[in-house]
Amino acid sequence: MKGIKPSEMLKSKKARIAALVAVLVIVFAFPVIRKNILQMLMPKRSLQRPVQTAVSVRQDVPITVSAFGTLTPPEDVNIKSQVSGAIKEIHFTEGEDIKKGDLLFVIDPSSYKAQLEKAEAQVVQDQADLSLKKATLERNKQLLADHLLAQQDYDKYSTDVAQSEAKLKLDVAGVDIAKINLDYCYIRSPVDGRAGKRMVDLGNIIQENTGPTLVNIKTIDTMFLDFTIPEIDLPRTRDAMKNNTLKVEFTVQGDNDNVYTGNLQFLDNAVDNTTGTILLRAKIDNTERKLWAGQFANIRLILGIDKDVIVVPFDAVQMGQDGQYVFVITPDNTAELRLVTTGDKKGADIVILKGVQAGEKVAVSGQMGLSPGVPVIDLTAAQAGDAKKSGSKP
Repeated sequence: MKGIKPSEMLKSKKARIAALVAVLVIVFAFPVIRKNILQMLMPKRSLQRPVQTAVSVRQDVPITVSAFGTLTPPEDVNIKSQVSGAIKEIHFTEGEDIKKGDLLFVIDPSSYKAQLEKAEAQVVQDQADLSLKKATLERNKQLLADHLLAQQDYDKYSTDVAQSEAKLKLDVAGVDIAKINLDYCYIRSPVDGRAGKRMVDLGNIIQENTGPTLVNIKTIDTMFLDFTIPEIDLPRTRDAMKNNTLKVEFTVQGDNDNVYTGNLQFLDNAVDNTTGTILLRAKIDNTERKLWAGQFANIRLILGIDKDVIVVPFDAVQMGQDGQYVFVITPDNTAELRLVTTGDKKGADIVILKGVQAGEKVAVSGQMGLSPGVPVIDLTAAQAGDAKKSGSKP
């Protein structure tokens, strides 16, 4: 190019390269610079980790064993007929309450009445025959004494009386059997309870003893709660039973809001080797009829009371490489990791045997972002303060 010296061209090229390098440095360095500037400008509070907290408390806590079980009726009776015949009458409604002695069914009694009358007639005949033979024996006593009758003939008369007496006893027993069979035609409830589904209809022919179940009756005013506990809990359960009657608390499916109670009544005499468990039974008052046979129950067997122990929410306890731990929130709002020894779980809480003191604040949520010494924001305390402020406004 005319008028431009080579040295000036070289300077101009170097200037352009320098300018380009400067632009590239600014472009690539800007995010880093911007981040550092923002971190310098942001308040220290933004480094704090948000957590929900709860305060550990000292209280009396029940010692429990958790289990699952089923409600069963103390008396569960399948009604069957003890005589054969046709069902002639039905005297109850399915699902109604039944009292002991209430008439349920009538099996056609006609043939059994006839058998009873026949047996009674036979007894009358036997009585007449016995009276005649006794009179004959009495008349021949004097003849024997006067040596007018052979001893052999007299013995025959005596044997005839004995045979008639035995036959009378046999036929009297026949009358009793006929009465029993006739009474079996009128089937009555042996227990107080509630009738289930009727399994037969009018006119059905029923065979004695081997025939179908006519109806089932279950008692419901009292219930048994059958459940099992692990073999490992057997020793302390037996020790607790020595001192007093143990209580059970339980809920049933679909009714978790209501807690029912009962008394332990029975401990089985052997551990089930196939499951490593042992059966227990509690007696439950059900006069309000809220419970039903066959319901599944979540159970707590109460063995005693732990006095004056430390309790925290179960969610506060975490598991790490060194064992269970909690994050204690110190007065200056920093996280402190504490290894803990835990006891029994009590609903939503757990007993802390070692590692936390009463009144200390522990994190119950947000622990994933914590490490020892990390500053925290106590959202629980902040929410409580906001609620208090809003409540104090006119």
